[in-house]
Amino acid sequence: MPRTRRQSRELDFHNRDNLDYRGEGQRMQNYKFLNHIVLWNVFFAIICIPTAGKLIDIMGIPLSISIYYFPFVYIFADILTEVYGYAVARRVLWYCIFAQLLVIAIFEFVIFYPPSAVMTNNQSYVDVLSAAPRLVLFGTLAMFAGDIANNYVLAKMKVWTNGRHISARFATSTVCGQMLNTAVFYIFGLWRMIPTHVLTKSIVVASLTKVTVELLLLPVTLKVSLWLKKVENIDYFDKGTNFNPLKF
Repeated sequence: MPRTRRQSRELDFHNRDNLDYRGEGQRMQNYKFLNHIVLWNVFFAIICIPTAGKLIDIMGIPLSISIYYFPFVYIFADILTEVYGYAVARRVLWYCIFAQLLVIAIFEFVIFYPPSAVMTNNQSYVDVLSAAPRLVLFGTLAMFAGDIANNYVLAKMKVWTNGRHISARFATSTVCGQMLNTAVFYIFGLWRMIPTHVLTKSIVVASLTKVTVELLLLPVTLKVSLWLKKVENIDYFDKGTNFNPLKF
């Protein structure tokens, strides 16, 4: 009897006899597409630095414009954790943090280096780039807390469900990670930029917006995850993984 589409998808998720379960001990460079994911993850983490301070109005509520593209950081985190495991996703998170710190060092160099005598708009650079250290400090803390929460929930749920209910796992981990990330960044990173009386509304709306973006892209995330499992020959389960967030 021919299989239905749903039965075929379930079989794809659970027929892991030929898949490699190694993860934490596996060398990252042995994976064919992992470097591409790392590149895009770092890219989206970096572009949030000079842009997250720009506020826009959604239904009259001030939000960071990064609500439209920061969710990609968590989408890649979902894919990394689901396919390669928590330890690999945690290392990529540290790559993003190191890249952000390097960018800030370069920004500070640009700010303090004397401009040319013919340059009349140097203050514009100073105004934009001088806000970056504060945004990075609290943005990094927010990304670290939210990313670790997202990856931990996803990894644990994958073990608890034996790899089933992937859509529910992605959605649940996204809500946990994005709520924590947004609360930390908006309370500390955007303090005094967003009026106190609308701060709670901004956190709620920003979190819901970012979660919505990820849910809209969930079908693509699922297809990419399934495809990577096949081509990389890996579907890692975090059994016995050291979940220490400070481990590189």
